Amino acid sequence: MTCRCLQVGVFVVLVVVPGGTVLAQQSAPIQNLNITGLEGDLLLTGHYRKDHETRASSGQVTDEKDVFFREELGLRSRGYFYHPNLLEWNAGLRLGLTQQTIDINDDSFDSDGTITGYNLSGLLLREKPVSVRAYASKSDEFIDRSFARQIELNSRVHGAEILFKGATPISLLYEKSDEFEESDIRTDDETTDLLRFRITDSRDKDLFTQFTYEHEDTDKTSIFFIPGGAPIVQDLPDERDEFNLANRWRFHDGDNTHTLFGHTRMLRRRGSFNNDLFSFNQRLDYQHSDTLSTFYRGQVLSDDTDTQKDDFLEGEVGFVKKYYKSLVVTGRIFGSDRQLDSGTEQRYGTFVDLDYRKRTPVGRYSSSLGVGVDQETQTSESGELGVRDEAVVLAGVTPQRLREPNIVPGTVIVTDISNAVTFIEGIDYRLQDIGRFTEIVRLVTGTIVDGQLVLVDYASGAAEDGQFRTNRVNWRHRLQLKDLPIALIVEYRLRDEQLESGDDPGNLDREEVILLGAEFRVDPITLAGEYEQRDQRLFPSSRAYRFRGTYDQLIDDTLSFTIGGDYEKLRYIDADDFGFEPGRDFLDRYSLFAHSTVKLRRDLLARFEASFTDMRGRDNDKLARVGGSLNYRRGNLDFTISAHHEEFEQEGDDGESDVIRFTMRRSF
Repeated sequence: MTCRCLQVGVFVVLVVVPGGTVLAQQSAPIQNLNITGLEGDLLLTGHYRKDHETRASSGQVTDEKDVFFREELGLRSRGYFYHPNLLEWNAGLRLGLTQQTIDINDDSFDSDGTITGYNLSGLLLREKPVSVRAYASKSDEFIDRSFARQIELNSRVHGAEILFKGATPISLLYEKSDEFEESDIRTDDETTDLLRFRITDSRDKDLFTQFTYEHEDTDKTSIFFIPGGAPIVQDLPDERDEFNLANRWRFHDGDNTHTLFGHTRMLRRRGSFNNDLFSFNQRLDYQHSDTLSTFYRGQVLSDDTDTQKDDFLEGEVGFVKKYYKSLVVTGRIFGSDRQLDSGTEQRYGTFVDLDYRKRTPVGRYSSSLGVGVDQETQTSESGELGVRDEAVVLAGVTPQRLREPNIVPGTVIVTDISNAVTFIEGIDYRLQDIGRFTEIVRLVTGTIVDGQLVLVDYASGAAEDGQFRTNRVNWRHRLQLKDLPIALIVEYRLRDEQLESGDDPGNLDREEVILLGAEFRVDPITLAGEYEQRDQRLFPSSRAYRFRGTYDQLIDDTLSFTIGGDYEKLRYIDADDFGFEPGRDFLDRYSLFAHSTVKLRRDLLARFEASFTDMRGRDNDKLARVGGSLNYRRGNLDFTISAHHEEFEQEGDDGESDVIRFTMRRSF
């Protein structure tokens, strides 16, 4: 009787509450519990890894073997209670075991573990004005690393969100997450509570506004294991309150459409990293006619951290004018004022860009000319100014030069994109000074992933009181020949910083670049070559020849492959003036790559890959990888076996790694 009354009551709710439809009810049977899908899989994975590493600085030799197996059973289902519009749910469960044996030189370690994972979610009153979504998950993952032991990541997340629909949707979310990450270099233990409120107004297609507030409370502990030293323990509590407002307004004047858009952000962080930030950025694009538009941009930024307070104000006014169908002229005037605890910077200037494109009797010609000048006034009581959150992508073993010269030793801090993880010099990255500039290089055995974006903070030298003028010229020509698959390229760049009055900070540079190049394109072949002459004041001048080529071929549905490479021969013409050691006054670099996919049978696929990078001279690094895989898929069975060999050399340190992996998944 109670169950029957409940069914009647729920039926009344579905019909009476606005948004319910009788047609929706008739599309699915009404049941107390309905399972609309049930599936699962059996997963077996494992690997054998053998590493050898020699460190030149200490003479330490490490031989490591790692044998790992993982067995898992997974079940997944979905369905609803009473009706899909009442409560729709998804559920998943994973149970498994792991076995691992690690041999390091003369020591051996055995370990067994268990894997438990789940994924639960439910959506209540899906079609109603107010819906509720709840979810919970737990997972155990293993992340492979080159030349090092895999990373184990354990995470648990659960939360709930209330959704208010309508012309101005509102959502309120609470989420709690726990993460534990462990490797041979570090462990991270993190717990986070997140509360998010969001409201969106999109009633008018020309008017969009979205407001978001987030409160996040994080408790994190990181432990770094230093070879030959005591572990470094970092407690990293963090409490964050953040407001974001995004806006877009389009308004019309006859046939012309104008747009005002921007973003406002307020942030308050307390804990291991203290930060108060306010940012206001707006831009107006005004379309006067089909050939003329103007734009107006303003930005206000206040960024206060433990190390400095940075107040920044910037404005910009410009225009875009089209002449005929071949010439586009863009001009802008800008000015900025930056106030720091340690000094000030004021800049103003103008820039004009001409983009010309024309079909000529010999081919399609394009020319881009940019000319600009800006004036800067700089003051500094300490002779230093701070740079925060400079974004750098660290790929392979290629050095990346930081933007500002004369970096103060000991001030460089490298973090991940969220400023939550601080990387360690000598373990994750290496710094090297070339002239007045500093380069950062990823260490392949560290925890910075190949191609990862990192943020770099540092202090650079500044004038106590000085005025500077910077002239800029960028001129690029390209001629695509009409009767030949060849393009000719000429480029000239100039950036000349000059002292006009006051103190010389020692970081005023003059860089002049002349580049001549050619490209040849006939499918499937692309070839390119260029000569570059670079003259610089604060960095060694150089002459370089570069060549690159690719061959990309799709034979048929069963075979495709790509091969390619590039080569650079660079010579520094004033290496003695910058104190280069003998044998380091040049840089020869070349890289090769190849990958292919072969369909051996309808259910059997083979893949091959190889890559090699070698640098000699100023930097002496090598990174090589060759490997392949076989994938067999028939019905519900999916089996993959792969193997690869890797080698690296990095300024005397070297190592090699052999890995064999397999994965078998049987779905049911």
